[in-house]
Amino acid sequence: MDKVGWRYVGFFLTGLIWSMLVIWIGLFFLLALNLVFFDIFLTRRVDWTLRSYGLPRHLQSAIEWISVLILALVCSFTIKVLFVETYKIPTPSMEETLLAGDYIFVSKLTYGPRLPETPLAIPFYHNKLPSGKKSYSEKFKMPHKRLKGFSRVKREDIIVFNFPEGDTMVVQYPGQNYYSLVRQYGREYIMSEFEIITHPVDKRENYIKRCIALPGDTLQIAEGTIRVNEKRRPELALQKFKYYVSTRGDPLSDALLDSLKILKSSVTYNPINSLHVLYLAQENVESLRAFPQVRSISRYTEPTLSFQNKEIFPHSDFYRWTGDNFGPIRIPSRGDTIQINHLNLPIYQRIIDIYEQNDLTIIDGDIYINGEAASSYVIQMDYYFVMGDNHHNSADSRYWGFVPEDHLLGKAVVVLFSIEPDTPFIGGLRKERIFRRIK
Repeated sequence: MDKVGWRYVGFFLTGLIWSMLVIWIGLFFLLALNLVFFDIFLTRRVDWTLRSYGLPRHLQSAIEWISVLILALVCSFTIKVLFVETYKIPTPSMEETLLAGDYIFVSKLTYGPRLPETPLAIPFYHNKLPSGKKSYSEKFKMPHKRLKGFSRVKREDIIVFNFPEGDTMVVQYPGQNYYSLVRQYGREYIMSEFEIITHPVDKRENYIKRCIALPGDTLQIAEGTIRVNEKRRPELALQKFKYYVSTRGDPLSDALLDSLKILKSSVTYNPINSLHVLYLAQENVESLRAFPQVRSISRYTEPTLSFQNKEIFPHSDFYRWTGDNFGPIRIPSRGDTIQINHLNLPIYQRIIDIYEQNDLTIIDGDIYINGEAASSYVIQMDYYFVMGDNHHNSADSRYWGFVPEDHLLGKAVVVLFSIEPDTPFIGGLRKERIFRRIK
């Protein structure tokens, strides 16, 4: 095939790929870029290299480098938004499935990529600059739109999403939940003493958990045992729970903890009664039982108290739930018609008011939605219930509620590489986790 033939092939392939991408995204005006491809490959009426315009050589070189840089940024941004993104595991809430220090690939294609709703942003900064200021502008916003994916969320999928309660943050305490601080100290004190910022959905912090209940499912946790639609959910092989480990006078040695890959910083020890508090997978429990210095091992279960735990969803005096005794609760599904009353309003209030953007008020004991008295409401989105694999060391749906479908980012698929926290790259590299499939 001669050069002209190859140019036709290049135009056909480039135009086809570009047209399919534009049609998928739905921004049809970008099809006009095919005219540029037609000229570059075939007619060549425009000198896209700028060499025929008489510009100084150094200016031509600068423009070419800027063009390459812009193209690289556009390609990187396109891949990140539409196809795959890397994410670092910051906490031990998903141990042992995912470890703090894992760098993972998140597939955007699985559930369908979500287009940016706040596109005016500085690249590579999620929601804030090193100075603490916002890295984006809300002067121009796009409506929520999710492209078609090739699957839906399934039970046991490990999903990445925007933190639902991350809409409001205290600048001075970026790592703490604003609503938790309000429950502890009161809204007036927090608002008067600290600087408060708000984030749109796509700029809220990214979280990763395992989806254990889908829209329409009924979930209940009793004595730490999870049931979905009245069927017992099997515990995962590497799932961690909180255990009390009693020894015969001496603490567990560092060598023993290292052999079991237990971080010493996560261990609590009381020398008065030789009691350790550890977060263990089942295989570690069996290993510890074999050591003569271990007197007893018992799994912790958070009891139901005589008073309401304010940190447990739905944060209401009507519900005395705990992390190990929770529900039953039905996961809201699009199209559900729910009856609203003062007993169940704590479960649905945030859905109606914040996630689905209605004006919900209570006047003289009556519930009003968008100015009209309401005794029922039709759910507009699907919602999901998520938990961390480290059962007793995870801030998840038991503490802040459901994950709305418009908060979904993607599915965790593979560990790219992993580094021990607070160690150099070479010395801390976990070679056994490179390209490890996530299950």
